[in-house]
Amino acid sequence: MRVVIIGGGVPAAVHAWTAVRRGHTVTQLDDGAPIAGSGALRAGSVAAADLARAAHALWLWRELGGRVPGVGFRLSGSITVARTPAELAVAEAAAGAADAAEREFTLLEPERARALEPALRGPLLAGLHCGADAVLTPQQAVPALRAHLSGTGRYTARGALARALTETPDGVLIRADDGSALAADIALLCPSPGRDALARELTGAGPVPRVRAQRLRTGPLERRPDAILADGDQFRHRPGYPREPVARLTAEQAQTAAAAEFGMHVLAVPRLDGGLTLGATGEPAPFPAELAEPAAEHLLAVAGELLDTELTVRGRWAEVATAVESEPWRAPSGRILVLGSAGPDATLLAPAAAEAAADDLGL
Repeated sequence: MRVVIIGGGVPAAVHAWTAVRRGHTVTQLDDGAPIAGSGALRAGSVAAADLARAAHALWLWRELGGRVPGVGFRLSGSITVARTPAELAVAEAAAGAADAAEREFTLLEPERARALEPALRGPLLAGLHCGADAVLTPQQAVPALRAHLSGTGRYTARGALARALTETPDGVLIRADDGSALAADIALLCPSPGRDALARELTGAGPVPRVRAQRLRTGPLERRPDAILADGDQFRHRPGYPREPVARLTAEQAQTAAAAEFGMHVLAVPRLDGGLTLGATGEPAPFPAELAEPAAEHLLAVAGELLDTELTVRGRWAEVATAVESEPWRAPSGRILVLGSAGPDATLLAPAAAEAAADDLGL
């Protein structure tokens, strides 16, 4: 079948990959929005209801990464560093929970944590290791996927924005902002935050809550970690940790002013260029126009303490994500599917979402 995919970024590229792998011809319309994401695939700290889906998505990422090495997929694991007694209590509870094996949680004493990740040089009481977590570099993964798909002869990418979709007796007619029109059997919309006007027009849905993440890119490090590193504030922001010790952590241990104001936890994600992507903030809309200097200073200070090194900034950006998940919408004819949001784990869950969408559309 002729499939048109509308949207960019990692999820849209993975949907294109899935459709081409199933034997269909794909045209992708992408308006060239910046490719976002830290590249951290945190399968081990999702909500309990999402564990099976996350594990399946990670298995699909491993298969995809094996076929397209340029996406930069690495099963890196992660270490969340506990530096206070309250953080240690959460780490101990997580490692002792009934689902710890499923999440691949292991509590490491400081010496074991540093042996596993020699770049981890700062003070710590323990490290919660998660073997289920992985990494890719979104800005590299999308071009690599597109180049691979182009080599199949059944994929074309066009720099255009879809303005209207009309169902016809034979399928769907897509009109683009460059004046062109495309005929397809199936149209799949992958709306991104702030670029969802067409999706809302089709579905009648209102805008979804959004958050803004500020990120930094460092220069190459002499001792770059291979694992994802996180500070103890991650326990406050990911749903996969036991509730009672997290509640005690929140009540007993105040965050720094910047971390509290911008909804922050520090995440250091290794990049293939030898540096790190640092994040993340979770500012709710409306966002101020300027990027917050205290947030950047907090990211650099905490990451520098974890690694016992001074970090240099080579790039800085902000990206907007949906704060919650939403269900996909399908036209009664079954020819148009508007994807819902996968929330903060959109990149991790992209292969599983693409598989489910292809099954739903009969691809």
